[in-house]
Amino acid sequence: MASAVARKAPAFKLGQKQVFLPNHVITLIRKDNQPPDWATFQVPLRFTKFDLRDYLWNLYNVEVTAVRSFVRRQVAPIKNDAGRYVRPPAEKYMTVEMTKPFVWPEVPKDLSPWDAALYKQREKMLADQDRLRKERYKGNIPLASDGPLTQEEKKYRALARELLEGKKKWENGVALDVKWDSVAPKAKESATSETQGKEEEKQEEAAKTKE
Repeated sequence: MASAVARKAPAFKLGQKQVFLPNHVITLIRKDNQPPDWATFQVPLRFTKFDLRDYLWNLYNVEVTAVRSFVRRQVAPIKNDAGRYVRPPAEKYMTVEMTKPFVWPEVPKDLSPWDAALYKQREKMLADQDRLRKERYKGNIPLASDGPLTQEEKKYRALARELLEGKKKWENGVALDVKWDSVAPKAKESATSETQGKEEEKQEEAAKTKE
């Protein structure tokens, strides 16, 4: 019985510190150039080598023979609209050597199960918000009309063009009064002539440019 217990115990002495309701965030970092028996983790700044070693053994039954740690200092970005340079907290990493190798699985090519499109859309929205915040800080208030058209605006613009060109007929299922029978054709003729006039102006400008 004693020999069986001894075989289950790790080759190092376990710590006696008890942690209740921990809120530590430990992240396994993928590095394809590392040996299979090495693993890198991002740990809290207060974490020690013994904490990570006992953590891996008690929770995942992973025996560690050596631990290396290093702290990486962050760059100093602009934190707020006041333009103050504030350095964020440093990041601490630890690399462990394990008795058993670990091989990362292949990177999936199809990321749709993880909502990759939604994540990219969210990142784009955050980047646009940050750009607008910087423009407002400079005193430039961008107008909504100056920005690119949304999909809904493009849809309505294409529908309006088709109505003006006569490719589609406006129908809403409501019977109009008789007096509109004389107004509607005049409005249609006016819109058609206006569209033709703009096209002729464009053609004249193009001809002048070629000359």
